[in-house]
Amino acid sequence: MAHVIERSARLARASASPYVALQYAADTTASGLRAFAVVVEPIDPLPSSPDVARRVIALLQHAFWQLGTHTSLEEASEALTEAYLRANHWLVTLNSGRPGSQWHRFGATCAILSAHDLILAQVPPSSAIVTQDGDLYTFPPRESEPTRFASALGSARQLQPALYYTRSAPGDLLLLTTSRYGSRLLDNHSHELPNATPGRIFEWLEELAIDEGDAEQVPAVVLRVPEQPRFSAQPVRRLSELLRLLLPENTGQDERTGVTQDRKGVDATPLDEQTKGAREERADHDASLYEESAPLDEARPPASDRQAEEATVGAGDEPEPHQVASRRGGRTLIELIAGLAIATVTGLLGIWQLVARRRRPLLPQDDGTFGLPRLERHEDRIRLPDLTPVRRQLPRLPASRLTGLIAIGLLGALTTTLVVSVQSGRNAERRQEFAQLYQSAVAERQLAEQATDSTIARAYLATASQRLERAAALGLEPELLAQERAAIERTLDKLLRVERLSASAVQVLGSVPAAPEGVHPRLFFGNGQLYLLTDALYRLDAGGTRLVRLLGPGDIVDGVTVGPLVGAAWADGAPVAFDGSVAYLFDPTAARWSALPVGTFGAPYQNVAALGTFTGNLYLLQPQNGQILRFLNGAYANLPEDWTGGQAADQLRNAVDFEIDGRIHVLLADGTVLTFYRGALEATVTPQVEPPVTDAVALSQQPDRPYRYVGTRSGRILRLRTDGTLVQQFVSGSGVPSLDGLRDLAVDDVQGLAYVLTDRGLFLVRLPAPPAGS
Repeated sequence: MAHVIERSARLARASASPYVALQYAADTTASGLRAFAVVVEPIDPLPSSPDVARRVIALLQHAFWQLGTHTSLEEASEALTEAYLRANHWLVTLNSGRPGSQWHRFGATCAILSAHDLILAQVPPSSAIVTQDGDLYTFPPRESEPTRFASALGSARQLQPALYYTRSAPGDLLLLTTSRYGSRLLDNHSHELPNATPGRIFEWLEELAIDEGDAEQVPAVVLRVPEQPRFSAQPVRRLSELLRLLLPENTGQDERTGVTQDRKGVDATPLDEQTKGAREERADHDASLYEESAPLDEARPPASDRQAEEATVGAGDEPEPHQVASRRGGRTLIELIAGLAIATVTGLLGIWQLVARRRRPLLPQDDGTFGLPRLERHEDRIRLPDLTPVRRQLPRLPASRLTGLIAIGLLGALTTTLVVSVQSGRNAERRQEFAQLYQSAVAERQLAEQATDSTIARAYLATASQRLERAAALGLEPELLAQERAAIERTLDKLLRVERLSASAVQVLGSVPAAPEGVHPRLFFGNGQLYLLTDALYRLDAGGTRLVRLLGPGDIVDGVTVGPLVGAAWADGAPVAFDGSVAYLFDPTAARWSALPVGTFGAPYQNVAALGTFTGNLYLLQPQNGQILRFLNGAYANLPEDWTGGQAADQLRNAVDFEIDGRIHVLLADGTVLTFYRGALEATVTPQVEPPVTDAVALSQQPDRPYRYVGTRSGRILRLRTDGTLVQQFVSGSGVPSLDGLRDLAVDDVQGLAYVLTDRGLFLVRLPAPPAGS
């Protein structure tokens, strides 16, 4: 096997570019070569493109590692497509949050050669050239319309690579390179490519790189399908040689060189040296077909034996006349004629076999009977042997009820034995398949635990989960499968930095009144106490068991009837509430509320996502208009101003919450946080989280603290650094009250306590401490 791999390596060549990979399978055999080649082409090269390309290539190589020796075309195509989808998902995740000029986008072409099957998978831009029987085939076709590579890896979440398949044959050539060099190579050397060696093709590519002024290695892979081993390195060129092949093999005496009476004309060079030049010439002829490919050595008798035979003819020995004649002519005319006769008879027998035993047409032509039966003159049907005499000599068993029962019993026993045997065989096959799938899942999980790249590790775990699902369909060992699923879940949690909350960490405080339609429930801290806005404004008592109502619809404040509250927040030392047209401020010294009407545009403000204050100014977040409205301190009755001045209006339409600490941090539904300072957009941070956030609803952040917390509707709590790096994500563990249906949260980052409001009630969650060094 090592010889085959070494010989195959001399027929292929790959450049030292980081955008190229060439790999041979470990189970390569002499019956066929198994190889994998890939070339990726960056659309907009960046300084980090080589490192990103290596990870993309590793994801694509994962498809080749999964394929076995006898993998079907459907399985190979599905594995390639899945590898492309994983690579694209990783690039799209990497590009999220980056400006468009810093996106990593790649074209990629993969080729899998397995014995006689060649499978290509391609996402432009990139180029593949295949030569078969002197014809050139390019992928994508040169006449296809140019595109803007909207379907390149990393451009969009949806991707479908183009798949091609062909049957490979010895001498076929495969070239993978970039689209630019592939086009230039076809323009300059299209007629020479079918017969070119890999070394010659790389010389052309280096010349093109020099013409282009490109100092980098040209990304390219060249692979020529090797010849199968042959029994003879020299073809039959003459009729006499063909006839000699039909006769019995020569004896040692016939193989000797001719001897004449004149010893002066005899070449004393040994036969091994005489044939040395011919062998070297034949080796050069074979080497011209395959670069650096060694010809097969023919079996010849040792030179010592031939010299000993030649030494039997001395200078004084006179050979017999008939021996001289036979040795001069090699084969007599009679032998040649006999060989020709044998060849003729063999050919006639072959023709007779083809004519006499050819298949008859399935629908013979009508012979005038219109399908009606006719008489047959000869009986050509198969007749079974007549076993009547034998049957008459066998012992006869009298027919009775007992013999019938015995016969039925024996028949039942045989049937039962057959059924049990078949069922046992099927059970053994199922158990063997289950063992293979289970062991493969365990191996994939262990590879994920050892992987240093999170994307590759997730790919391993996804494969392990698929193997377990297939094993579960067999209905065997459910406890064993449950244990392995738990192990995969633990590995995935560690990879995704997930911590599952225990029952002691989640405390149910109780149910709360439901908020009216159109009102976003809110939690906020003030002077170490928790305040809650639902149908009214409440304060949680010191024992954490009772809600104290502070203000609600129908109350009278300064002669104003309070309407449905749509927002509340902590102001300078006291809470503030808002019903869409009046702001209500609490005076802690007088222990009373005061009403401050605000300027409106003819109707009360509705659909207020969040309310906040800073230095006496009042801020409203209104996603439907993409605005943050500001009421100036002491001038609430005046019309508000658009604090952002129309900046990021499209993004603000997806806003769900905000926090104010001198800057305004706005949370979007996808987890992105927009930071505004003095009305200008200062920063945009998207969390690097798997799975991605799509249902964020709450943001909690305290001044001068390194972390911010994001709550999702599905019940996840994310602890993030201010730059968007994930520290931990918390979810409920098994047997713990679920936090799904989350509406808002307020986190005391110093004490590690989080108050979580859900559709089912209010919870107190004790968050685990962040890892050391985070």
